[in-house]
Amino acid sequence: MSDFSQLTERLQRLEAVEAIRQLKARYAALADAKYTADYRQREPERLSELAKAQAACFTSQAVWHGAEFGGDRVGREALAQWFEQSPWCFAAHYYVGADIEVDGQQARAAWRLWQLALRADNAEAVLLMARTEETYQYSEAEGWLIDSMRFCDVQVAALGNGSLPLAPGLEALRARTLSPMRTAH
Repeated sequence: MSDFSQLTERLQRLEAVEAIRQLKARYAALADAKYTADYRQREPERLSELAKAQAACFTSQAVWHGAEFGGDRVGREALAQWFEQSPWCFAAHYYVGADIEVDGQQARAAWRLWQLALRADNAEAVLLMARTEETYQYSEAEGWLIDSMRFCDVQVAALGNGSLPLAPGLEALRARTLSPMRTAH
C-alpha cells in the first residue's frame, strides 16, 4: 500500500471516530433536552419530538439491549416509545472513556456512562453508572448511526436528598411529589 493510500485510510478512520463521538454527543444532548430546568418532562408534543430525534441516532433496525434499563427493543419506533416513557424528570448523561474501532463502514465502541438523574415518581436523586457496548453502521444517506447498544454492569446509587438541590425549585418538586404519599398514611 502506498504512503498516500495509508494516509487516506488513516484520515478516513479518524474522521469516522470523530463522527461517532459527535453522534454520541447528539444522542446524550437529546436525551437531556427532554427535561426542563425546573425538573419537569417537556410538554407531550415536544417530548415526543425529542424522543423521535433521539431514536433517529439509530439505524432503522437497531437493537437496544437495556436489560433492567428498558429491556430489549428493536427499531426506531420502539426506541422512540421507550425514550418518551422516561422514568426521569431530570437527567444529565455523560459518556466518557470511548474505545472506538472502525472497520470500513462498520464500527464498535465501548463507553462509560455516568448519568445524574431525578426519578419522576419520587424526585429521588440517583447516579446511574454503566458500560455500553455499541456497534455502528455507516451509510451514504444517513452517515454514522448506532446499530446496537448494550448496557452492561449497570449500577444505580441513591444520592440522598441532602446532596441536592441542583438548582432552585427541587424542594418544591419534592413537596409536590411526596405530598400525596404523606396524606395516604
